[in-house]
Amino acid sequence: MAGTHVTRVTRVTRPWQRHLRRALGTEHNALARAADRSRSRSLVLAVLAVVVAALLGAVAARADLGSAERRAEAAAPRLHRIDAVLLTPARNSGGTADAVAGRYRAAAAWTYPAGQHNTGTVQLDRPTQTGATTTVWVGDSGQLAPAPPSTADLVSDAVSLGLFVFGCLSLLTACVLGLRLTGLNRRADAAWQHSWAELEPVWSGRAAREPGNGEARRG
Repeated sequence: MAGTHVTRVTRVTRPWQRHLRRALGTEHNALARAADRSRSRSLVLAVLAVVVAALLGAVAARADLGSAERRAEAAAPRLHRIDAVLLTPARNSGGTADAVAGRYRAAAAWTYPAGQHNTGTVQLDRPTQTGATTTVWVGDSGQLAPAPPSTADLVSDAVSLGLFVFGCLSLLTACVLGLRLTGLNRRADAAWQHSWAELEPVWSGRAAREPGNGEARRG
C-alpha cells in the first residue's frame, strides 16, 4: 500500500500583519511580551496618524485652492491688460536674482483710464529696444498691478501647502513614535536584565554551588 504523503502548508505572515494582530490582541504567541504588544500598538497608531496627516494635507490643499480661486475671481474685474510703450531699452538690472531668472527691466508709458498717462518700470523676459510695445496689468487707478495667477500657479501653491502640512504632521508623528519606542526598549531591556538575574543562577547551576546553599552543605 502506497504511503500517504501529507503536505503541510506554512502560511507566511508579513510583518505588518503580525503587528496588526498583536496590536488588536488576536495574536496567539506565548513568547509575545507586554512590551511587544505596546510596540505593535505604537506602530499601528503611527501608521494611522500618517494616513490622517495625508487626509489633513489634502483638505488644507483643497481649502487653500478654493480660497485662492475666490480671491482671483474677486480681483479679476479690477485688473486690466493694456499695451505699454518702452521709454528705455530693456536691460538686466545687474541683480543676482534677475540674472538667474532672466528678467529685464525698462521704463514704460501707458494710458489708462482714458486720457490718463502713466509711467513706471516694467519687467520683461528678453532684451527689448526703446519704442517696442509690451503688455502690462494695471488696476482701476491705472497703476501697475501683479498679473492674475494662472490655474497652474494656484494648484502649485495649494499642493505645496498640502505637502507642508503632511510633512509637518508626519515629522511630529515620527518624533513621538521614536520617543515611545525608545522608552519601550529601555523597559524591555530592564525587564530582560531582571529576569536574567533571577534565571541565570538556576540555569547555570551557580546557585547550587554558592556557599551556604543547603544542597551544597548536605553534599
